[in-house]
Amino acid sequence: MILEKQLSKYSNTLILKRPSENTRQYVYRILSTLILNMVLIPGQRMNEQELASFMNVSRTPLHDTFPKLSRNRLIDIIPMKGAFVSKVHKNGIKDSIWLNEQICVSIIHGIFISDTKKSELDILNEVLSQLEYNYIHGDFLRASRSLEQFFNHLFILGGDFDKLWHSLYEYEADLFRLYSLALKNPILSKRIYKALYALTNALINRDNDLACQIFSGHMEDVVSITDTIISEDPTFFIDIIA
Repeated sequence: MILEKQLSKYSNTLILKRPSENTRQYVYRILSTLILNMVLIPGQRMNEQELASFMNVSRTPLHDTFPKLSRNRLIDIIPMKGAFVSKVHKNGIKDSIWLNEQICVSIIHGIFISDTKKSELDILNEVLSQLEYNYIHGDFLRASRSLEQFFNHLFILGGDFDKLWHSLYEYEADLFRLYSLALKNPILSKRIYKALYALTNALINRDNDLACQIFSGHMEDVVSITDTIISEDPTFFIDIIA
């Protein structure tokens, strides 16, 4: 019942199944979204009955997604005990920050070279405005998803790297769960969208060097706030993968 209450406010946001999805794909998308956006928190037991009820599916497709979630380090399957949301791997955060910086700087160069239209870049500011709105109104799930949408659109503008983004989003699960926690902190959340607003404006003004500098500075800032976030919720993190 605790999980049911925890999920009830998100039913209208997530519950719709896309026409292109089969049941297993739908279940995987919903579960990974709940985990990456810290609705299902690290260490929490995956209650199959309540999750199946939330998505209006049988337990079979739900159970069938667990191996893939485990391979992507989103859950831990413990024999005789069940499945639990994986804790955030501290070293994984550092690796993800480094990888994200290298790829995004290349994406920024791609946006500059391709002479992206201002109207397409303005979408980034619209997404950030939505992120800020969701944060102010306490909707942290939508705020986290707005952040995901920002990076997704950035990758599309850099050369239609949409598929790369979705793969990277799961690979960098530790980093984006850290982002989700940071968005709940009033000081840290402002630092995040202030940096991304500055990045967007640099792109609009065609200042490639400044855009790269801002993003690298943002990644350095994420490194600096990691210890603060860990200290606020230490039970969500582990030093090594068991």
